[in-house]
Amino acid sequence: MADLYTVDARGLACPQPVLETKRVLDEGLANDFLVLLDNATSKENVSRFARNQGCEVELQKEEANEFHLRITSGDKPKAADQPEELLPCAMPGTEPQAKQVIYVATRYMGQGDDVLGAKLMRGFLQTLIDCNPLPWRMLFINSGVYLTTVDDAAVQAVSMLQDKGVEVLSCGTCLQHFKLEEELKVGKATNMFEVIETLNGATKVISPD
Repeated sequence: MADLYTVDARGLACPQPVLETKRVLDEGLANDFLVLLDNATSKENVSRFARNQGCEVELQKEEANEFHLRITSGDKPKAADQPEELLPCAMPGTEPQAKQVIYVATRYMGQGDDVLGAKLMRGFLQTLIDCNPLPWRMLFINSGVYLTTVDDAAVQAVSMLQDKGVEVLSCGTCLQHFKLEEELKVGKATNMFEVIETLNGATKVISPD
């Protein structure tokens, strides 16, 4: 692993990580190499680009905002017919630089009617996709973990936010309590230490509850 050619694309704005990966392949600098990335959008775009070029892609590390992709070129043909489309680069000012955190502690928005509350929460998540700036992280606590597991409309919205670079964290203890550990569909399970670390590191915390 230590001997692999490494492209450190951390801190590079989109689409630079893809261009750096393309340079390695075009110039034949390495047939087996690592690409280091610091956001989910770059990870996804580099992966899609490499697969379109006929490469094998292996995610070797994923934690917080750290992604290590191992890319191996081989004999696979390029995806000429149906290549995977790259995600659009965020416009200036839309990157989650301010470390805003969305703290979701329930599956409902507001109090009173739960059916209405669930509808409002889904609407909040869907609207957040087009808001500027995007949050740094989203924390799903208590019954909020239903929104990253079995609520398909919410999962779809949260997945789109994750594709734009938002980190999604669901309380592991909460998943266990509601017996939803095997149902997690977006983001990753987290612990109380990371929850506290996230809240301490946030410049702003917003709760739609």
